[in-house]
Amino acid sequence: MKKLVSIFVSAIMAVSMCAVAFSAMAADNVVSPTASTAASTTTTTQVDTLKDGMATTTVNGENSSDISQNISTTNPNEVTFTYSGEGTLTGWEHNLTSLGLVSGTDCITVQNEDGSLTITFLTDNAIAQWNAGNVVVNALVDYDTTTTTKKATTTTEPDEDEESEEEETTVTTTVKKNTSSTSPSTGFSTVVIASVIAVAGAGIAVLAASKKRDAE
Repeated sequence: MKKLVSIFVSAIMAVSMCAVAFSAMAADNVVSPTASTAASTTTTTQVDTLKDGMATTTVNGENSSDISQNISTTNPNEVTFTYSGEGTLTGWEHNLTSLGLVSGTDCITVQNEDGSLTITFLTDNAIAQWNAGNVVVNALVDYDTTTTTKKATTTTEPDEDEESEEEETTVTTTVKKNTSSTSPSTGFSTVVIASVIAVAGAGIAVLAASKKRDAE
């Protein structure tokens, strides 16, 4: 009888141990909803959209605020650059190739009919370069040199040589005026001499007449 009881107790203990083991294995295979949600959240927070205003904009190699950068409302990975400064826009430059981005694979650049530049970033690497502030876009602008020359000519002051030449001309003019003013004096002297000669001739005639009367 005792042997039967011992066997029965042993069987019960064995069944209990097996049940505990199966319960532990089942608990290990259960995925909690919290862990699944966390994994899903991690997947959706990858770098996949552009941040506003992260590119450095320059005009002819110098930093400028005359270029606007607008991210498309329909495509969050597309940005358009527009130049609004003076001069004539002749083209665009960028450093995407030097950043290791391949055109057509990592990004696409298109110059639009209105002169603006649109860049579409296709890969996470390209988007990461943008969001890190590594992208540089340069506008090539031709300024009107004629206007600048006219301004320079207007503000040019006469040099000292030109002033001295004007002074010499003034002196020469003054000398001519002084010379011309002596002509009335010369005419007066001529009249006086002619009068003296006339008086002397009259005197000689009178003396000649007196001698002739004395002789008769």
